[in-house]
Amino acid sequence: MSFERSRQLVIVGGGPAGMAAAISARAAGVEEVTVIDERPHLGGQIYKQFAAGWKVLDPRRAGKEFVRGRRVIEEAERCGAEVMPGSVVWGIWGDRVAVYREGGDAGVIVAGRIILAPGAYDRPVAFPGWTLPGVMTAGGAQSLVKAQRVIPGRRILMAGSGPLILAFSAQIHRYGANVVAVCEAAPFPGPRRMLDLAAAAPGNFDLLADGLGYMSYLARKRVPYRYSHMIVRAEGKDEVERAVIARVDEQWRPVPGTEQSIDVDTICVGYGFFPSIELSRVIGAQHVYDEDLGGHVPVRDRWMRTTQPGVFAAGDGTGVAGSHVALEEGSIAGIAAAMELGKVTEAEADHLARPKRERLARLERFRSALNKTYPVGPGVYELASPETVVCRCEEVTAAEILDSLVADSSDPNGVKSITRAGMGLCQGRNCQRQIAALIARHAGKKIDELPVFTPRPPVKPVPIDLIAEERPEEAWITEVG
Repeated sequence: MSFERSRQLVIVGGGPAGMAAAISARAAGVEEVTVIDERPHLGGQIYKQFAAGWKVLDPRRAGKEFVRGRRVIEEAERCGAEVMPGSVVWGIWGDRVAVYREGGDAGVIVAGRIILAPGAYDRPVAFPGWTLPGVMTAGGAQSLVKAQRVIPGRRILMAGSGPLILAFSAQIHRYGANVVAVCEAAPFPGPRRMLDLAAAAPGNFDLLADGLGYMSYLARKRVPYRYSHMIVRAEGKDEVERAVIARVDEQWRPVPGTEQSIDVDTICVGYGFFPSIELSRVIGAQHVYDEDLGGHVPVRDRWMRTTQPGVFAAGDGTGVAGSHVALEEGSIAGIAAAMELGKVTEAEADHLARPKRERLARLERFRSALNKTYPVGPGVYELASPETVVCRCEEVTAAEILDSLVADSSDPNGVKSITRAGMGLCQGRNCQRQIAALIARHAGKKIDELPVFTPRPPVKPVPIDLIAEERPEEAWITEVG
């Protein structure tokens, strides 16, 4: 079964940015709005809903994020936008959005305008033992807790950096988890960083209060919180039995002689996120590199336009900044799409967007202060030993990657061709940055000086028989270079 139809606006992603874009576009007069999302429900990761079969009797007991998310979800459901849950956008060619829907059909939506709001995913960190059962990302553990109320282990080490590891450590402890320690790679924020945060507090007191509340909670519960410490390896025969941590310097490189072993059965790793830029790269949009935003991010103007005409981008897929920023960016993108579709004038669009820009400016001040407090250290990519599996899908080790390099080689695509690293089910999401870091050290370059894996559709795994049947035009099989 296949389909082909037209819509004025297609939004890829049903998280905060995508929902806000749909709400503002519909309010601005766009009649045909379609939101496409892989999940069964709107909300994304941050507003993840309970699994099927759960009934929430008191939303307040589910937490502030759940309550805030329900408000946005319900508004998005009421706004009149079409929602396609359980659907994957696997390629975009011009105005043609290729979709596979779980359950067996695929097709094309011809879009007047496109808003990319694909969100982000956990930053993978390769260290000896990271493939052992019991090692998981903080986002994965958060999904267990949010959607199923399942605590992932009996003795849990939280290791990472930034606001998420702080917030999730407190949240999971409140649910009854035994958090034996929290390792924060960044140093304790000194007076200068405290002043930066205080200066950014006006208009962001709720965010600052949340952070202080999490810190106060962990201190009251006497959960050890170790600044300038990282997980350096996980040990165990068939599953995690111990975590070895070490003090690190400001570059996040382990200090010799500071290793310490802790008995645990679960290690939650949360070193931030990578933006999902697969679609923005497939369409040929220009990108720039900013490690604190997650790496390569699409270039945008004040209306969230990418460098590709008719395509906007908003939310964490454009640089990881959190749900509050995503909501405002999504709203502006929806207004801008309505303006380009002729539903509102530029003056009307400016009026609608003005309060959102003002909130974004306040949030940007706070984000800038946080980035200075929790800068990503290059040592995060230097933990793997030669025997460490870097590409989990194809089981390629760090040594095999380095052995595949020829003299003066600095192209990850060559490594991919020789070793198959990056060709597995995750399509390089879990290993691409680690491979680039290995090559960069070998070549004496910075990661941002290297090319990245060449973007090619499908950007997500889809049944080949369904998309092969489509073949709507030759452009579908044109290689994107």
